Amino acid sequence: MLGMLQVVIGLVFVLLLLSLLATTMMELIASAFSLRGKNLERALKNMLDATDMDERVLQAFKDNALYKQLSYRYGKKRYAPSYISAQSFESIFMEVLLEGKGFDALQEQVNTLPEGELRKVLQQFLHEAEGDAEAFKNRIRTWYNDIMDRASGWYKRNAQKILVGVGFFIAVVFNADTLAIYERLESDPETLQMVLTLAEDYADSKAGGEIAAPNASPAFNESLDKLEGLVNDQIESVKSPLGLGWKNVDWSEVGWYDVLTKLLGWIVTALAVSLGAPFWFDLLRKLVNIRNAGKKPDES
Repeated sequence: MLGMLQVVIGLVFVLLLLSLLATTMMELIASAFSLRGKNLERALKNMLDATDMDERVLQAFKDNALYKQLSYRYGKKRYAPSYISAQSFESIFMEVLLEGKGFDALQEQVNTLPEGELRKVLQQFLHEAEGDAEAFKNRIRTWYNDIMDRASGWYKRNAQKILVGVGFFIAVVFNADTLAIYERLESDPETLQMVLTLAEDYADSKAGGEIAAPNASPAFNESLDKLEGLVNDQIESVKSPLGLGWKNVDWSEVGWYDVLTKLLGWIVTALAVSLGAPFWFDLLRKLVNIRNAGKKPDES
């Protein structure tokens, strides 16, 4: 039983390293393609489009000076910010809505909006606020937070799909076949002990800590440095013992059955990696604690 537990710990550790690599690559992709900014723009469009054919409010919001300061410029192109607080949204939106007028003019301004969902939503908020400016602003902030919760769900679902693809890419590049890795750990005690030592050292080094979720606003260069460190240090430490990579593959002995088995192993790796590094780190700590609790007193 203890031997099987050791094999599982070794496999979980390898999947943790691959998940960390995938998460870092996901941060690079999110940064390079401004995925969070595009997700925010999608949410704003859903909120501020008065009709499918009228984007005046949305465009005025994006032209606001505060919005432009929160966004960032790369070369001649301006990218949407990754995040806007509820307070900033309320400040920008009220400025766009009132056009420099006082709160007393709000009802009139709302009535000038084209017939559509935005106008109906604001009329509802005005009715609920009963003429109280602060109550109306609170409803605007709550509305924004509710939409952002939904937008966060959109982003996570899309990111999960991308992460599966990234996981499969990593599996192919490193020839990281979960089935073959498990077989190697189970049949090679020396390799198992080496990986087990690395896993326990890693768990001990992170004792009391957590693996962070992907950075909400990753810097491209920072993520790139993190990626290089993972590949050169931690992935490299298990690459040779586990036979990862393509260096020692004898293509003359590869048949169709081997190809199908390898493909299945890559798919398993991709799906496992998509669960995320925090999942595998938490599981690793629990398994290491179980193993340590099951050691005899004279074991080191």
